[in-house]
Amino acid sequence: MAEEKDTKEAKGGKGISLPVLLGIIVGVLVVQGGLLFWLLRPSGGSAGGQHPSAEPVQAESAAEVPTGVIVPVEDLVVNPRGSSSRYVLVALGLEVENAKYAEKVRQELMIPVRDRIMSVVSSYSIEELQANGARDSLRVRLRQELSNVLPGIRLRNVYFSKFVIQ
Repeated sequence: MAEEKDTKEAKGGKGISLPVLLGIIVGVLVVQGGLLFWLLRPSGGSAGGQHPSAEPVQAESAAEVPTGVIVPVEDLVVNPRGSSSRYVLVALGLEVENAKYAEKVRQELMIPVRDRIMSVVSSYSIEELQANGARDSLRVRLRQELSNVLPGIRLRNVYFSKFVIQ
């Protein structure tokens, strides 16, 4: 009797058989694939297979995608208005219409651009920069001010790549 137990254990009689193990693995993979398909599918609801409000959302997000050339303005460190011990670190990207204008900004106008950005940012206090919507208002003001420094160049947008208040 003891010899029979030893031979069963040697043959693997107390484990899961290979077909059952493969069935479990395939079942788990099928369930995961189904969940992934369900999560990534486009939402239904209208005849086109899209939610009726999907078009305006796509139009808004398309407006935010840069279509011109972005000119980087590297790190600027500025003391905000009324503060001698705190500073603001800002880095920007300026979107212009084409590569010709981008090269002109890089080669000829970068110093006046950096100066104007520093002037605008330093005109804000720490409290104003920390307020809700401060970056949006700063972005609008920078676009207005930089348009004066960039004669004949249409500035499409201003993007913040860094905005740190220390």
